[in-house]
Amino acid sequence: MSMSLQTRLRIGLYALLAPVALILATDRLVVWRFNPLDSNPPKAVVLYSAAWCGLCAQIRTCLKASGVPFEERDVEKAVRASAGWWALRVRGVPATLVGSELVYGFDTRKLTSTLDSAGFRVTCWNSSSS
Repeated sequence: MSMSLQTRLRIGLYALLAPVALILATDRLVVWRFNPLDSNPPKAVVLYSAAWCGLCAQIRTCLKASGVPFEERDVEKAVRASAGWWALRVRGVPATLVGSELVYGFDTRKLTSTLDSAGFRVTCWNSSSS
């Protein structure tokens, strides 16, 4: 008993699509389960960073100097930090989450205004450095 060419092609297509569907489902699950935009308190500041990132160090230093309470999450060292970073759909560091507002990169104007909106005054970087 032999399968028709059409049946074999259909089975082959399903075999190719199954891994893609699994990858997409996993990606959506990470976003659903770990999305910090859904769970970050209104004035909570989270810095997604990496140890080697010089811009992350500048943001960290400024936040500390300004007395801004923040949590730093190294995306290369902690699985949960990496999952949250992935769920935010950013593909680089630094990424700073203030409440539900995401500031990607070292955009000092946006960082300053976003932190100001949350009640934190930051003056340690030059406004022309964005």
